[in-house]
Amino acid sequence: MPGKAKQYVDQGMSSVQSTVSVLQQALSSAEKEDNKNKIQQAINSLNSAQQELSGYQD
Repeated sequence: MPGKAKQYVDQGMSSVQSTVSVLQQALSSAEKEDNKNKIQQAINSLNSAQQELSGYQD
């Protein structure tokens, strides 16, 4: 049975996936190039965090 920390990590991963999905919708709606860049940077950061967490072992 996975430890409590692993459960929290899994919950965090799920939240990150949801957030990335919402940010991708925001990206497609954004009009200003500067705002698109900021949203894309946030998506990239979240994807990096998700990659780091995917290797989490309890």
